[in-house]
Amino acid sequence: MTHSLWQDGVAQNERRQLVEKLEVDVAIVGAGYTGLWTAYYLNELDPKLTIAIIDSKQVGFGASGRNGGWCSALLPWSPTELELRHGRAAMQFIQREMFATVDEVRRATTVEEIDCDFTKGGTLTSASSPAHVDRLRKEVASWQESGFSSSDMGWLEAHQVRDRINLTATEGGVFSPHCAALHPLKLVIGLAQALERRDIQLFGNSPALGIKPHHVTTPEGSLTARHVVRATEAYTSQLPGHRRTVIPLYSLMVATEPLPKNVWDELGWSQRTTFADGRNMVTYAQRTADGRIAFGGRGAPYHFGSAIHHRFDEDRPIHGKIEKTVRRLFPQIGDAHFTHRWGGPLAASRDWHPFATYDRSTGLAAGGGYVGDGVALSNLVGRTLGHFIVGTDHPLTRSLLANHSSQQWEREPWRWLGINGVLALTELADRRERRSGQASRRILRIRDRLMG
Repeated sequence: MTHSLWQDGVAQNERRQLVEKLEVDVAIVGAGYTGLWTAYYLNELDPKLTIAIIDSKQVGFGASGRNGGWCSALLPWSPTELELRHGRAAMQFIQREMFATVDEVRRATTVEEIDCDFTKGGTLTSASSPAHVDRLRKEVASWQESGFSSSDMGWLEAHQVRDRINLTATEGGVFSPHCAALHPLKLVIGLAQALERRDIQLFGNSPALGIKPHHVTTPEGSLTARHVVRATEAYTSQLPGHRRTVIPLYSLMVATEPLPKNVWDELGWSQRTTFADGRNMVTYAQRTADGRIAFGGRGAPYHFGSAIHHRFDEDRPIHGKIEKTVRRLFPQIGDAHFTHRWGGPLAASRDWHPFATYDRSTGLAAGGGYVGDGVALSNLVGRTLGHFIVGTDHPLTRSLLANHSSQQWEREPWRWLGINGVLALTELADRRERRSGQASRRILRIRDRLMG
């Protein structure tokens, strides 16, 4: 089936359409994590603010309700890359804020009694091939050179990896405690319900036709507000004037049936540690609270003109490759069935840099650009936008996320050629590394130059 695993057994109240002209203090476009967290912290900072949130579909329809459920302190840029661009102090500030954000999400869900299966078991990246070892060891060394300890990001020998997850093929790996597994749709629905208890209005089936200073129009209504927040992530690319602001990249997932106790005893995956393979193409997995393996990966093609369509949520060849990867990494699952295949778009800015922007002269704000790391990062961005709008002069409003501006993506067909070229080179590098056990440095250098 093509619907997300997370939809199974989760009740979702359909919000009514905006059909009136409504005046509020803050209008938010997008009822995913960014929009909901922004509203949440605005209400905490100033409970007198009136807030309305609209969405073109329903709460959590996009990446917030379909993702891999990693509440992770990882950022799209490494500490070394951030330090080169922004300096050591700015890099360390934002990375330590991200560490704290994982616990802030736990705090908020506890206070609001949101049962989203939150388990902080850390995250593990395994070197399943000798080709991965040098790359992952360098990653650990770069974290430590950037001022973080081995308790933040450390190397594990193969037997230590197997103590956490009993992988049959591993050469060692990287472990960080700063990550939790959760049920992403339960989180987004719980957040929406918490906001409605605070008299914040949510509207569904109300796409924004235009976003201007102090005004948002929808097919049947409009919002007038002192502040307008664009929280549309991948769907930003569908808004007028924003075709090249971000691109939608598709990430696809599969899930097994619930696995029996004897399989989990063999796997030893007891702490729900999130898992990634050390290949170049991004992978991500978790043990779900109901005893499945949910596993995702990149590699689906970018669609010409930044197109988004529900038919792209399933790609039989890519889903098939992901299922084969799961069986190869975890042969203990035997002939277990895969019960779900799904996917959806995530957003990438041209420089892979997330942002939280606010212009007090126009009242326009925006947050996003998570490149798949948005479960925790959206919380940090939402807090940043809250402080911006209320005007608290909080240190977050001076972080490297604050008012970051990325260049526009290239026009077509160069965008399509470049992005799919990068994906093809990444897949080629992984194939060669699997065959040879040697790192494909030359191919990756060509790919990185292409990414520019």
